[in-house]
Amino acid sequence: MESLLRKSGFYGLIFGLAISILFVNYKDVSPIDGGHITTYKPVFDYIITILRIGIIGMFLGLFIGWKSYESKHKAQLKSYYLTVFFAVFVISIIIMMVFNW
Repeated sequence: MESLLRKSGFYGLIFGLAISILFVNYKDVSPIDGGHITTYKPVFDYIITILRIGIIGMFLGLFIGWKSYESKHKAQLKSYYLTVFFAVFVISIIIMMVFNW
């Protein structure tokens, strides 16, 4: 189970990083008097945003891996890891939104 969770977490991180690199804007284009002004995000803010989305992808990968393992070994396993994981995940997302991390 540990190797399955490790692999699913790693693949979730890689997938989250790839998606965030594709879709996170690193510049802002605003029209002014018939022209356009382009402003770029600082590199540090851009990297932190990408890492944050990548870590969220890692948690989603762990969740998918856990559910996959749980569905295959349903008769042997009765635990509350999923409930605790989901609660920590939701609380961390709420904290990130509140503090605009």
